[in-house]
Amino acid sequence: MKVAHICIPALAFVLAGPVHAGDIAALTPECESCHGPGGVSANSDMPSIAGQSREYISKSLRSFQMWDRPCIKSAYRYGDTSRPKTDMCKVVEGLAYEDIDAISEHYSQQSFVAAKQPFDEAKAVAGAAVHEQYCENCHAEGGTATGRAPRLAGQWAPYLKSALNFVPTGEHLVPPMMERAISNFSSEEIDALMNFYASKQD
Repeated sequence: MKVAHICIPALAFVLAGPVHAGDIAALTPECESCHGPGGVSANSDMPSIAGQSREYISKSLRSFQMWDRPCIKSAYRYGDTSRPKTDMCKVVEGLAYEDIDAISEHYSQQSFVAAKQPFDEAKAVAGAAVHEQYCENCHAEGGTATGRAPRLAGQWAPYLKSALNFVPTGEHLVPPMMERAISNFSSEEIDALMNFYASKQD
């Protein structure tokens, strides 16, 4: 089971001057105005994208183009923070395939940095068991593996939890098996999972 195809909110491309498709030097400053320098987020409601796989980032961005994920308004975190809030569906609608490929390749080559965040050790132990039973098949190596599914271990837990909330409502399209499993999780199981992923800080 996949715990979540975690969405990547608030990449924004309000660029000055002409931009050539796939021009990563022009694209990354706006990505990082929300996701942080090098794609490493310092905000608990914003995921780090550094070190996620090229396949996953590319699939996520294209999913936003098809409105297969919730488009949540998000404020800028770096640079000109007075800019109006934006959402991913608006952000990606004009991206060429070359842009998506360039972004995906670039951030897949950056180093993932686990978020330093609080967690409950007892709940983390319980979460490890939940992960092993339901999640390890797709999120291998305790959630540290990357591939078609995202790395969950070390990601911001508040972000992960908020992303899960959109699965049972159908706003975040996922495979049916995953939707059923997440819909059947108790609040205690979700809390345990979040503490397990938060505990992975190496």
